[in-house]
Amino acid sequence: MKPDLTRLLTQAENDDLRTELLALLRMQAVAYTQGDSDSLPAEVMLELLASLLYTLGVDPAQSQTLAPLYGRDLRPLYEAGCRTLLRKTDQARALIQALCRETPPLDCMSLNDTVRSILASLDRYDARFFAHRVPGEIDYQLIQPVPESVQGIDYILLYLSRLRAEMRFLSRFPQHRLLALLDGTNPGWREEIVSLCLPVGANALGLALLGEDPRRLHIRESERQALLQRFASLHPLDIENRLMRTCTSLLDTLDLHEVQDADMLLALCRDLAPRIRSAADAGDLSHVFGGFGVPVTSCSPD
Repeated sequence: MKPDLTRLLTQAENDDLRTELLALLRMQAVAYTQGDSDSLPAEVMLELLASLLYTLGVDPAQSQTLAPLYGRDLRPLYEAGCRTLLRKTDQARALIQALCRETPPLDCMSLNDTVRSILASLDRYDARFFAHRVPGEIDYQLIQPVPESVQGIDYILLYLSRLRAEMRFLSRFPQHRLLALLDGTNPGWREEIVSLCLPVGANALGLALLGEDPRRLHIRESERQALLQRFASLHPLDIENRLMRTCTSLLDTLDLHEVQDADMLLALCRDLAPRIRSAADAGDLSHVFGGFGVPVTSCSPD
């Protein structure tokens, strides 16, 4: 019989389970000190407890996640959880390999440093004592940030999955146009911590909304004015809905069909809507739908 994942434990059941968890925590403390003691500073014990709960699949903010543990031997569950976390580190490595194959050749410091840091940290990931800690230093900013409630290797897997969607999106545009737009919207994008997808996604959505080829990326001033007229009287939610309705055609044009691709674009629409409303009120959309910043010698902007 499968455990009921929705029920709440009674007070007596909670007390019994708490006793079992504390016993397992003491075992962890002894292992951490290599058998010297089960007494550690409070902050270390709290870290060991957070790791233990994460490995067992318990979310302290959701009481119902305790129910599947009641009446079961926690030690083998914990060991199985550790093995699962280690398998997830292999999944993260595979995601990084796929990410490196799909990422355009962009000399973005925060992007490159983040991926290198995550990859190096996977070998040091401590699935036994500090599994809840997020491996690596993450600087690159996603369109769709990972919630802070996600912990450990699960945070990394979700981050890499979303980052891969962003890089897959960028790879659909001609490299010279991509670089020209990034240089035009922020010449310091190579050194600064910025989103590469935000200006590219904005222009692609704007062009798709006008019925133009989004892969062109360059928005003429006349097209910017046409967008201004379309957004002039719209509420931010109406702007968001109009952008979201454009996502399907944009995804088809770019041959993007993964769930993460759509999720990223929808998150982008939610981010863009209030910015478009504010820019439209000022009568200037150039800070939302940017222009090319370097001459394009291989072809004309249009």
